[in-house]
Amino acid sequence: MNRSIWKGIWVNPELKKYSNIKNNTILTMVRNSTIVPYYLDKTIYIYNGNKYIGVTIGYQALGRKLGEYSITKKPAKFKKKK
Repeated sequence: MNRSIWKGIWVNPELKKYSNIKNNTILTMVRNSTIVPYYLDKTIYIYNGNKYIGVTIGYQALGRKLGEYSITKKPAKFKKKK
């Protein structure tokens, strides 16, 4: 379900403090924040519950959520039967 247009996008206040930092890396545990144009060509390390996963933000990622790029569950591996 999408967020209502009249509410606008939501960016976590923790990520807003990085708006004046010249470093291209950001470390965060926030997964529900929307990706805004300021974060283009920066690397955001998103915590997935176990480790931080680095994601470089491109134009295709604008408007999406950070959690879409850090998978929390490992894919199931099944053994082959002989």
